[in-house]
Order: sequence, then structure tokens, then C-alpha cells
Amino acid sequence: MARASSDRLSAAHGGKTKVVLDSSFLIAVMERPTPWAEDITEKLGGFDPVVLASVRRELEGLARRGDKRGRFAALGLELLGAGRLGSAPDGGGSPDDEIISFALREGAVVATIDSDLAERLRASRVRGLVTLRQGRVSLD
Repeated sequence: MARASSDRLSAAHGGKTKVVLDSSFLIAVMERPTPWAEDITEKLGGFDPVVLASVRRELEGLARRGDKRGRFAALGLELLGAGRLGSAPDGGGSPDDEIISFALREGAVVATIDSDLAERLRASRVRGLVTLRQGRVSLD
């Protein structure tokens, strides 16, 4: 069943699904390294990881704190700066609102471990949700 779902998602985007990464997901995979990109590829086929401008600003704010979470946010920013993640402008609203809007507009999947955002995504009928379960990627 997951394969049929991934075929549908990939076909809708010319073979590559946009996956919007939120700060909670990026921080989690920086804190506990996991083959998240390979897992997403296995579940969706080719994908384009995207970080929205509001999420980047959120990561920058966290990185300035210098605490443990901030250090992992800084590592996520390094991935973005190295060109390993795509970036996209947004309307300047809250990261969660912008993620939902982008996902609905672009038919994107969202990667998050934020349970409140996940509930909002499901309620908004966003087509896919990537999360982590026991350190591995799960597609809902």
C-alpha cells in the first residue's frame, strides 16, 4: 500500500516529491543521526527537501541561543548552507502556517515530529506526513 501511495505522490511531481522539513524534524535528525534521506527516498522515490524561509528564521533564532537544541539547529542550517537542502520563500507568517500553506499549494509532503503541527496537517488534508518512529522515517 505504501508503494501505491508513493507512486501517486511521485507521479504528481514529475518523479520528485517536495518534502518540506520543519525545524523539529531537522533538529531531531541532527541530534540522533539517522539515514532519513535514504528512508524518505525508499518510501517516496526521488524527493526534493525544502526548508521555507520562516523555518530558516526559526532555526537561526534557535542557533543563536547556543544551548543543546541551538547547536543542532545550527547543524541543520549548515546542511541548508551547503546546498544539501532546497529553500523557498514564504509569506512571512508563522512557520507552521507557512508549512501548511506551502504543502497544500504545492502538493508537498511535510516532515515533522511536532505533534501539534501533525494534527493540523491531518486536519488540513495535507497529502503526506513524514515523521520519525524509533529513529526511522515513517510515512503517514
